[in-house]
Amino acid sequence: MKNRNELLKTYIPIVIFGSLCLTSIGLTNIAGLTILFSILYLFIENKRNKGKMEAIGFIPKNILPDIKKYWWLILIPVVSGIVSISLSKFVLPEFYLHVLERIKPMLSFNKSFLLIPQLLILAFGEEIAFRGFFQTKLCNITKPISAIIITSLFFAIGHFSAGSISVIIYDLFFIFIDSIIYGMIYQKTKNIYSCTISHFLANFIGAFIFLLI
Repeated sequence: MKNRNELLKTYIPIVIFGSLCLTSIGLTNIAGLTILFSILYLFIENKRNKGKMEAIGFIPKNILPDIKKYWWLILIPVVSGIVSISLSKFVLPEFYLHVLERIKPMLSFNKSFLLIPQLLILAFGEEIAFRGFFQTKLCNITKPISAIIITSLFFAIGHFSAGSISVIIYDLFFIFIDSIIYGMIYQKTKNIYSCTISHFLANFIGAFIFLLI
């Protein structure tokens, strides 16, 4: 009975989370609820188990040691973002214009003070959801590398936006690769803050490039 309950505590949240992600490619997109669902579930479960915040990945004291040890890994998504945006302008202008049009309202110097906290909160929420919750749950039933890949597939699907097939493939490919890196950072550090830093830097540098070009 105990094993059955443990399996239910793992599989049911995974199914709910995955189902919410998949709505991004349907008529009713409620994929954003994955963040709210996972944060609530994670904190309620941790409180019921009387666990510490460190047990669910909130380890602020390890931020600097993690950066010193894995700075090169943290910066890979930043480089990936620069490459994907720069390359798209030449090989797939449709992607560049598509993304630019989508984020153009945010890209102005006089709104930069709003852009930074917005990107930080978004990165933090997504890392809690996809790494602290989903990847951790998957690690209970499969190998870490498989959990990282599956999480990254759903992370990419959750960021789906309509467009031509070439644009969608190009967009989701780089999102998937970045998610793999975030997953690796979390797997090595077990620290939400460390993968959030990488995620935020990648988003911020990407937005800054659009601001300048």
